[in-house]
Amino acid sequence: MTEYLRQIPNALTLLRIALVVPFAVMVLREEFVAALVLLFIAGFTDGLDGFLARYFHWRTPFGSIADPVADKILLVTTYVCLGLLEQIAWWLVAVVVGRDVIIFSCAITYWFVVGRYEGKPTLVSKLCTFCQIVVGIGILAHLAFLPLPTWFFLGYPWLLLVLCVVSLGQYLKMGYDGYRTRQGVSGD
Repeated sequence: MTEYLRQIPNALTLLRIALVVPFAVMVLREEFVAALVLLFIAGFTDGLDGFLARYFHWRTPFGSIADPVADKILLVTTYVCLGLLEQIAWWLVAVVVGRDVIIFSCAITYWFVVGRYEGKPTLVSKLCTFCQIVVGIGILAHLAFLPLPTWFFLGYPWLLLVLCVVSLGQYLKMGYDGYRTRQGVSGD
């Protein structure tokens, strides 16, 4: 029975992935309240699966990979859909998605060429993801029922640009430093 319970966080992660398609459909149909409800359900399942995995020590290799992938799929879907609705500039969609594609591609390449990659999120990276989430929810809420001030729309693209570029630079440097360490090269 315990082995089945250990899979609850993984089931919640799979549910979050399953919510991506209905969420995208709701956004593209401009049913923003329904999209927000699905987004909050996904956020709740994310928090719950993380809590269960940590509190009950129900971590699994699948969950350690699937959980962040599910988060990125939902975030990328949000930005692409809002880009398609012309609510986010395409250059910013490209920056947000491009950052994730570059990080993922480099991590996979590192894994296969050099060895296991132990990338840890940095403070800037966590701030970047948090701000991306706030902007996505903010725009959806604005479209649904909550008018946001002009300064929000003038400021968020530049904030996300800076955070994406800096956090990408940090990840690339961490990968490079890890590679140099494995090769026995010291110094900067």
